[in-house]
Amino acid sequence: MRSITITLNDEEQALLTEEYKKMSIDWLRCRPGTLPPAFEQWLTDRTMASVRESALRGTETEEIRAIDAIEKLITGLRPNGFGLVHFGKAGIEPADSAEELADKMASELGLSRTRAHRIRELLVNYAKHPKEIADAGHVVVTRRTYGALHEAYRELVLRTEKARKRLGEDKALGRVEGGVAILVSLNVMTREAAQAKTDAFKLQQDSIG
Repeated sequence: MRSITITLNDEEQALLTEEYKKMSIDWLRCRPGTLPPAFEQWLTDRTMASVRESALRGTETEEIRAIDAIEKLITGLRPNGFGLVHFGKAGIEPADSAEELADKMASELGLSRTRAHRIRELLVNYAKHPKEIADAGHVVVTRRTYGALHEAYRELVLRTEKARKRLGEDKALGRVEGGVAILVSLNVMTREAAQAKTDAFKLQQDSIG
């Protein structure tokens, strides 16, 4: 076995000697008939215990940092315009998918089973159904494109009016009705407004005809 030499000053030597004496007294009191380990063996055991404890504390600290980073990522998605969505797989519940993903993440990051459970909780609590994400995004898109869609409809009507003779009354009306139907499906226009625009186009056709 390789030997290691440690140099101690007088104060450090005195502190260790005093601690060794206390350990020896406790040893003889609790284990009569046996001898305490030699000073060198006691010092080696004491040092290794300290090293192991430091290593465990270091691992614990790294795991806490990793979980903290994952939690900040997941909880920070929605406020920044992103979404954590669960599309699902046939016959598998969201919680099961979250557990599978959490186990994979924990394995890749070298985290404990306890930490994997925390990741699973985060995924389950913050994952949304695809429809929720789509609906949330749809509102934003509608606001941004509301004016553009109405302008596109106005241009469609103008082009249809110009091509009315070529298209014929039925096709021209069908094109306009199709346009307003799209706007209604996107919640850009109410059914009442769509009906009013269709009726106005019909009246215009009748007056021209």
